[in-house]
Amino acid sequence: MGSTYHVYPTSDLVEHDTESEDCVCGPTVEHVPSENGDGWIVLHHSLDGREMKEKR
Repeated sequence: MGSTYHVYPTSDLVEHDTESEDCVCGPTVEHVPSENGDGWIVLHHSLDGREMKEKR
């Protein structure tokens, strides 16, 4: 059976809801196929704009 993993920023302006996909940040949900069953990655977005400050 597959698993669901939440990836979320720490110390953000809000506490992210890691129990569902209905978080205020509007997370992106990605399907991850696996031999053990399909899984999901729920990628939460920061609300403090930290991505704009990160160097690429």
